[in-house]
Amino acid sequence: MLFSLLALTAFHAGAIDSSDRVMTLAPDESLHVTIDGPVDGPPVVIVPGIVSPAYAFRHVLPPLAAAGVRAVVIEPLGFGGSSRPGDADYSHTRQAERVAAVMDSLHISHAVVMGQAVGAPITLRLALARPDLISRLLIVEEGAIESPAVPGVQTALKFAFFIRLFAGRGRLRKELRKGLVASSGDTSWVTDQVVDAYTEGAAGDVGAVLRGLKGMQNSVEPDSLTPRLNEIQIPVRLLVGGAPHKSGMAPARIRDLEERVPHFSMETVPGAGLHIQEEQPGVIVSELLKLVHDEAEANEPQPDRADRQDS
Repeated sequence: MLFSLLALTAFHAGAIDSSDRVMTLAPDESLHVTIDGPVDGPPVVIVPGIVSPAYAFRHVLPPLAAAGVRAVVIEPLGFGGSSRPGDADYSHTRQAERVAAVMDSLHISHAVVMGQAVGAPITLRLALARPDLISRLLIVEEGAIESPAVPGVQTALKFAFFIRLFAGRGRLRKELRKGLVASSGDTSWVTDQVVDAYTEGAAGDVGAVLRGLKGMQNSVEPDSLTPRLNEIQIPVRLLVGGAPHKSGMAPARIRDLEERVPHFSMETVPGAGLHIQEEQPGVIVSELLKLVHDEAEANEPQPDRADRQDS
């Protein structure tokens, strides 16, 4: 059952940090980071998918901040407002290392982390490489993808010549709108304003977008993720959209998580598609706050046996 916001007591709210930052990790490699909430609040880190910029979580971050949570969106290399160098390593392993570097710079550890779509395998890799950074993991509409060269990347590169030929915001807006509608259950959120915001970063340099996609196609993971899922010892929760939609999660990937992840649970969101944070943002907020609450409750000091007997 989804967690009721009314059942959650807001965490202590200190000084508020509401900002957008560009964090440079290496020459030509910079990640766009969006922060909202009290600096001393329990951290929630969101790693979005390749199509979803930080703007896609505009209905998620404010309620989290209002509940006293420090919400941070980290856009991986080649995503959203982050840079798109053509010769970078776009493997999920390297992307997880970059996310870890940003979290270290922000002094964030033991956070509730969410990975949406392609962000999911990045966060699964992060849980393996840096278990100190994640206390609980929420993944949305994806699992243990073994390569950054997902079908959307391959399709875009297949038509790269035509994208260049007809480059411009109009062409990008048209193609993006078609994709967002096809991958959604409830399409009412796909407005002109939203499409404009989603294409803002990419429209300025189509060549950079294609170079980034080419880098994703060429990147190779150092090992396979699926056989290592059993090494993830934190609770992992999966959300999938219940409405028919394009780019939905393959049943085999769900089975891999069910059979291999030691502490796994799953929820289906009726009526939603790939973009649950847009179609039903309250579900995402509720799930994240429940994980924050569960982690806080698990870390509460427990009375020793003598105290329990006296009571």
